[in-house]
Amino acid sequence: MEAAKTISIPVKLDEKTFRRFARFDMLILRKKWVRPAVFSAILIAFAIIALLTRKEQSGMIAAVLLAVGIGLPLVYIGTFLSQVNMHAVRAGLKPARTVYTLTLGEAGIHIENNQKKEASQDLSWSSACQAFRKKNCIYLYVTPQKAFLLPGGQASVPDEELWDFMKKHLGAEKCR
Repeated sequence: MEAAKTISIPVKLDEKTFRRFARFDMLILRKKWVRPAVFSAILIAFAIIALLTRKEQSGMIAAVLLAVGIGLPLVYIGTFLSQVNMHAVRAGLKPARTVYTLTLGEAGIHIENNQKKEASQDLSWSSACQAFRKKNCIYLYVTPQKAFLLPGGQASVPDEELWDFMKKHLGAEKCR
């Protein structure tokens, strides 16, 4: 079977796919949880040290440090998830709707925005950063900050053929 020369993907996005991508992008790819976790670990360590000194008021200081050390990551993650949910609602992704159409060809990537009247974009394969294949979706990063979501089953070819096409044009080292 010969591989397709062009692959068209009218991307129909829903809230669940958007949320899953946001969690991946922020927490796994960009590792934005590391700094709050390190800060929390430092506060908890100082709380333990305060308790071990057994001085007057050390229990109070330890309690405050523990409260902040444990509360900070909870507030951080809660705020992040709340913002993602609000953004998904504002984007009107329930029910799912077509947001953009990508056409992948030998020369590069053609992008058409289905939401706004704006000029289409053409990108070369060499300018694309990387692609990640996750549960029923491919995240195609065209810049380190901008990604296009390609949910499974929406391309003009089977998902495996789409991934192979991307690996061929992006390079296996950019596809994970």
